[in-house]
Amino acid sequence: MRNVRLFYIKTGRMKFLSQLDMNRLMTRVIRKSGLPVWYTEGFNQHIYINYAVPLSLGFEGLYEIMDIRITDDEITPENIAKQLNSAAPDGIEFLRAAKPVKPTVEIAFAEYELIFPDEDNGIYKDLREFLSQESVVCLKKDKKGRMKEFDIIPKIKKTEFLSNKVLLVLSAGNEGNLNPSLLLSAFFENTGREPVFCEVKRLMLFDRELKPFV
Repeated sequence: MRNVRLFYIKTGRMKFLSQLDMNRLMTRVIRKSGLPVWYTEGFNQHIYINYAVPLSLGFEGLYEIMDIRITDDEITPENIAKQLNSAAPDGIEFLRAAKPVKPTVEIAFAEYELIFPDEDNGIYKDLREFLSQESVVCLKKDKKGRMKEFDIIPKIKKTEFLSNKVLLVLSAGNEGNLNPSLLLSAFFENTGREPVFCEVKRLMLFDRELKPFV
């Protein structure tokens, strides 16, 4: 038996799946693929799946990661990805399978792409000014469900404004996760702007050294 790390994309209509539904979908895909996977022990046995950093509802992901355990040591990483893709629906594509290099607790940052409606180009200027502040404090739920003050500015590692989108590298995982939804809510609330739809894609997950997590 060995641990296998799967790298996949989640796009299109799949972005509307909640994490619970995503887990159900992946369980069906793995079973349909016929891969020899390990099941947890106990009364309620299920396929072992560990997601690196679950993706928020409505976001697309181009570098998603989950770990499973394979009971057949002879099957190759190429065949693992191939079998999964044969059972996956549109919007889910397994890019590769590999041996895990680092534990998922070492994920520290995530890169996101934000695209606003074309008819409001001024929103990028306002967002740049908003993010240039020394501090922006908002309320965020902690792990116990209590509301606490949270300064989003220190959790922004990098910003890059292009002509029609914004690239943000934000803290993720155990480093104090900053969800783009929280950032956008604070932006609209603090600027008095009417909230508008923003297309969000997660492009990459990084370790503490800002290297792609593997």
